[in-house]
Amino acid sequence: MLVNFTFQNFRSFREAKTLSLEASSIEDLENSVVRRAGYRLLPVLAIYGANSSGKSNVLEALRTMRRVVLNSVKLDPTDNLSFEPFLLRDTPQRESSFEIQFIQNDALYRYGFDYNETKILREWLYETKKKEAFLFRREGSRYEINQSRFKEGNGKEKATPPNRLFLSLVAQLNGAKSQLILEWFRRCNYLSGLSGSDYEGYTVRMFHKELEGCQEARDFFRRMQLGFNDLRISEREFTDEDLAEGAMPDRIRRELVEQLQGKTFLEAQTVHNIYNAKGKIIGTRHFPKDRMESDGTKKLIEMAGPIFDSLRDGKVLIIDELDAKLHPIMTRNILQLFMNPCSNPHGAQLIFATHDTNLLNLTYLRRDQIWFTEKDRTSSSDLYSLVEFRSTPSDERNVARDYINGRYGAIPFLGLIDKKEDEKI
Repeated sequence: MLVNFTFQNFRSFREAKTLSLEASSIEDLENSVVRRAGYRLLPVLAIYGANSSGKSNVLEALRTMRRVVLNSVKLDPTDNLSFEPFLLRDTPQRESSFEIQFIQNDALYRYGFDYNETKILREWLYETKKKEAFLFRREGSRYEINQSRFKEGNGKEKATPPNRLFLSLVAQLNGAKSQLILEWFRRCNYLSGLSGSDYEGYTVRMFHKELEGCQEARDFFRRMQLGFNDLRISEREFTDEDLAEGAMPDRIRRELVEQLQGKTFLEAQTVHNIYNAKGKIIGTRHFPKDRMESDGTKKLIEMAGPIFDSLRDGKVLIIDELDAKLHPIMTRNILQLFMNPCSNPHGAQLIFATHDTNLLNLTYLRRDQIWFTEKDRTSSSDLYSLVEFRSTPSDERNVARDYINGRYGAIPFLGLIDKKEDEKI
């Protein structure tokens, strides 16, 4: 499970900021708190803020760290790293920093690195069982390796090019502990709530193979009363109607139609009841999801695979713009899947960015689960939690109202709206 994530000099964030999933001392919704290796951890974390305030950049920072960890080993020595520093300063910093703490196999790991566009400047890995001990430390081309706790790193230093992470290279060379840590990053998945095409294929394959989690997803669809009672996957042959006219130049469309003729593909279909005049169910009918369902229903279906896969295996799921196209009750019920220990017995975690103020309710989320982003006068983003504000009895504080009224910052400043004109709206 993720404990915290610290990043610096990334996109709109100039200074170091930490996103923490460690529960504070408050006792609200205590039943949802997950206990691992002596830590009390949060299963859900929501990030609010105005457009362009940095919400997505928090999630993108974690995604970028994951990308560098998993992909640096594939780089040629002359390839550049994924590097996006804060640029709105007369003397920009030339290095970014990521550090993450997470629990894997009942041990706490602290791993991080500083880097620029061309090379890894520093890298470190610590492990805590009873007390924290370093496994390796790297400063440029100088390495210090714990000979008793990280033997797998011995002799690998000179094989590590400047633009590759030592951890990733040791994992590629079958280092058991390094592979364990990379596996945690693989189990940390990112979705864009604005485009289901990136993850729809996973959901379709999950239902086609009837993998574990399908029945839970079907039960969830029924509880949402989406108008269909099942989801089925069928194989059918491609037709030229699958490529809409006008969606691309005619020449390219003709070439694709020619290439795809005779090919088969998997299609998600929603199953609807057929009723007689007396309202009795007399059969069912299948409709192609993409042609017959609303955008919100399609999004919920497309996200089902990653959501229930995360719940099944205790993964970390990051979703930007979770609420886009979804009814507030749908969004709330997705949140409840992770908050409820019965539907989330393995400690899966959901981190999402949203504008849905319906979730700013202390009945659904603890104060330490609500975070905000806001830019200062130099366009540098800040990141902070609701728990940092003076607390009042939960039944006396309307968090959504206070957020809209600017009590917590993180809202747009509409300076060009005349007050008198505003009052007419």
